[in-house]
Amino acid sequence: MEKQTATWKKALFWFAYVVAGICFLLTIVAFIVGFIHHMHDTGGWRSVIQILETPITGFVKMTGGYIGKGIIEVIILIIVSYVLPIFFCFATHYLKVKRREMA
Repeated sequence: MEKQTATWKKALFWFAYVVAGICFLLTIVAFIVGFIHHMHDTGGWRSVIQILETPITGFVKMTGGYIGKGIIEVIILIIVSYVLPIFFCFATHYLKVKRREMA
């Protein structure tokens, strides 16, 4: 029974890791698009804020405003655009540390 639980934990971790990796790549692409789009803005720190919000605003624009009207949808967009990519970075670091310990 314990081995089966460990297998499910590993499967769930790898599923979350792959999903977070996809979200990480999409967020990086959104940051690059936001940087190119807002590169010539003359707001200084306002341009930085606009670049950081591009993963959320870009997705809302992509869906024609259909998604992103409610607070729950914005929270989900924040999780997908920021929390999952952060999880991906921490999980990658954890896997590297674990790999070094095994070697």
